[in-house]
Amino acid sequence: MIKETEINNHLLRGIIEANLDFSKEENSPFSLIKFEYKLDLDNINYFKDFISFVCTSTDFSPIIRHEDDTFLILLKKTKVHQAKALMNKLIYECGNRFKTNIRNIGITLSNPDDTYKILMDRVDKYFVMSKLSSSEKIFYGTVDFDYYDTMDPTKVLQNIFAKFSPIILNNLYKGIPIQSSAKVDGFSDGIIRIKINSDKIPFYENEKFTFIQHDMIPDIIKADILKIDEHRLVMVLGNLQFLRSSPVERSSIRISPNKELKATLIKEFDTLVEGVITSISENSISLQVSPEETKQLMNSDLYQKELNLKFSLPNSRGIFTDIEVKAYVFNIQNNQIILNISANSTEEVSIRDFISEQQNELLEALKTKLKTKGKIAF
Repeated sequence: MIKETEINNHLLRGIIEANLDFSKEENSPFSLIKFEYKLDLDNINYFKDFISFVCTSTDFSPIIRHEDDTFLILLKKTKVHQAKALMNKLIYECGNRFKTNIRNIGITLSNPDDTYKILMDRVDKYFVMSKLSSSEKIFYGTVDFDYYDTMDPTKVLQNIFAKFSPIILNNLYKGIPIQSSAKVDGFSDGIIRIKINSDKIPFYENEKFTFIQHDMIPDIIKADILKIDEHRLVMVLGNLQFLRSSPVERSSIRISPNKELKATLIKEFDTLVEGVITSISENSISLQVSPEETKQLMNSDLYQKELNLKFSLPNSRGIFTDIEVKAYVFNIQNNQIILNISANSTEEVSIRDFISEQQNELLEALKTKLKTKGKIAF
């Protein structure tokens, strides 16, 4: 008789191999995550709610039990740095909501040459490294890039840039992200030579450094701007630093709406308070309320309680989209309620689009300043 473990093993292998075949045909790699969660059989409903929350938070991606209280999440069309950011968010939210820890996390990206064994061995390697570590929770890497390996990082980057040259350059102008595409034209001895667009040259001539994003590199790279050749449209970067996070990551970008937007905070179908949105990011919202309401909320023991937040966001045509997200009180002070929010994929798109449109309005003003070379005020 076939044992249950054999069935699970074949089920896992079938799912992984099907996704490997699909990723090769569509040239669309996926991230594979392995994590540990201690299952309490005496509280199985608690586990059900936990898995339901993780499934919703990962856009209903497959979650598969592996072995010895370990689980796998398969994130389609997701790069490693995106998967890492998602798991960091889950660690925080699950700690708040379930008072539990997602422990020992390993992440890797699929590769066209992967077999089932090669992919599983790679994610297991990062999972074991996380398990052996006393401080780090997430270990990650790809076929070409292993941040925790002893390889010379310049050799690793040489392989990556030779295989895939497009990069994204990121900077901030008064809190507004400036982003442009570029291609690596050469890399040697820690010096990157890139081709850039002429319209961004005046901006970079006023900067000392830039942040580099690359689809095959999990970390953000901070690089000093060493030289700019206006005629050849070339910029030379050096003094590379690998960062776990940076101010240019989209989830941390926060803007203040240019018009009054109201929001309603709800607990179990009852309205707690109505306020005005003073700032918004993909992960949090700040509300302005009256002093009386502030005092009431501070006496309501709302911390670590799941709430709902309703609000509407306009698009560029002035059409409003109604949004309702789960919310948790992070802080209350100076008549401001800071809420961490948990949105589904559709709601995230609406919030992201609103933030981008607000940024574009501010960037229009920046373009005018860029026309006058060398006169940007920092």
